[in-house]
Amino acid sequence: MSHASTLGRERKGATVDSLDQTQVLADRLRSDLARGEYHPRERLVESELVARYGFPRATVRGALVQLSTEGLVDRSPNRGASVRSLSIDEGIELAEVRRELEALCARDAAEKATPEERERMRAGLDALRFASDSGDVHSYRQASIAFHESVITVSRHEAARRQLATIRNHNLQRHFPVAFQTGAVSDSSHEHYEISQAIIAGDSHEASAAMRRHLDRIVAMLEAYRLEGR
Repeated sequence: MSHASTLGRERKGATVDSLDQTQVLADRLRSDLARGEYHPRERLVESELVARYGFPRATVRGALVQLSTEGLVDRSPNRGASVRSLSIDEGIELAEVRRELEALCARDAAEKATPEERERMRAGLDALRFASDSGDVHSYRQASIAFHESVITVSRHEAARRQLATIRNHNLQRHFPVAFQTGAVSDSSHEHYEISQAIIAGDSHEASAAMRRHLDRIVAMLEAYRLEGR
């Protein structure tokens, strides 16, 4: 094999490795953004990201470019990169889309869930009730997230799953914390119960309607926040 051919393969391998590393870092940053590790409008300084995540500067820059194409990061030639801040109208639109997609998933989950999956849903509902009864807001929210993810998984609706993952990455609660301080979402275990019962019973119509009623809460909270002009 010629030296030129070997060098070409090495370069190709290096390019693939670089792309893989960029994807790994983009995934980690995206996950941290979704968890609220960074605040809207917070600057994402490349040198600080290099120190925090241990990737080369070029990899950090590539990951930020990828996240900017997904609408999670703003990049400016003068100010660098920062966490994108949603307008309240964008937040409401995302909440509305989430409501419709999760209602679709609840419908399909009621139709497609196996007996084992229905039993696991009962167990998940017990975790929600325990967290709600104990007043543990953090545990309740984690159990609520797990509940919604289980409905999406059981639905086997891949297009909806992908779109919902993108919506969750924006973390509306981090963008509009005041809107979520009313406590209207923190104790909605009875609504989770209604959704679960409909899915377990195989009632696709009621499962969809119950999920839509449940997520109407978030839309209503954001609309009230907009009316207050905050």
